[in-house]
Amino acid sequence: MIDINEKFSQKHVILFSILLALAFVVIFGFGAVTIGLIFILPPEILGLPAMDYVLSSINNLVAFVILIVIAKKIGLFEDIPWNVRGISKGLLLGIPVLLFCLVQLSGILEATYDYSIAVNVFGVVAALIYCAAIALWEEFLCRGVILTNMLKKWGNSKGGIVKAVILSAFIFGCAHIITGFGGDWINTAIQIVYASFMGLLFGVIYIKTESLASTIVLHFILNLTAYTMPYVVPNFQAMNPVTFILSIFGFVCLWVIETYVLIDDITKKLP
Repeated sequence: MIDINEKFSQKHVILFSILLALAFVVIFGFGAVTIGLIFILPPEILGLPAMDYVLSSINNLVAFVILIVIAKKIGLFEDIPWNVRGISKGLLLGIPVLLFCLVQLSGILEATYDYSIAVNVFGVVAALIYCAAIALWEEFLCRGVILTNMLKKWGNSKGGIVKAVILSAFIFGCAHIITGFGGDWINTAIQIVYASFMGLLFGVIYIKTESLASTIVLHFILNLTAYTMPYVVPNFQAMNPVTFILSIFGFVCLWVIETYVLIDDITKKLP
């Protein structure tokens, strides 16, 4: 059995990162806590609106708490900068991500909204909490623990920073393979690609702003466009697949360009 301690996490950085991500994706990505609650809670509770989001939020928050424990155990917690003041700078640097969110919302233009249908307020609130919870633990895992640990090992050189950003982004992207078990492997493959490239941008924004809070907020906004729209607009439709793929290609190019520019700026400050 591998003892997850500071020595192992620094001596075997890549192995530690892969094992940690794999463990959390398998356990919490498949909703171990959610499944447990389904067996425990009575049917009348499970039948409430948007309970799937509520249970998933609990699952994600448990993952976050366990990650905090791990970060403290390996001596990394104090190295993770939350820096709430960096959110505004992160939003500015994250404009390409925000534009991508707006493009995703183009489905609203194709929706036919029935104003006789009341907005499911509980569903919206539950979805908001879910979006926040999933952004919290995924960012803490991929940027907070994995990227910070890599930078602690390799962050003294431009090559080391580039290596850390790319590897952490790749792990972040591959973690989304779990969505493929729903049966739609084509969309899953697309999601893995754009999540990996988005992970690059999130990584350099995290380094540039010295703020995990900034990438959590960006991740939250990104999730928001995907998870709350069905509750706000009952007949919401996703955009045309071809348009979606073309938009992803365009934004990936934009993300890569900004990533390159930010890394170049960050490494100029190295001794």
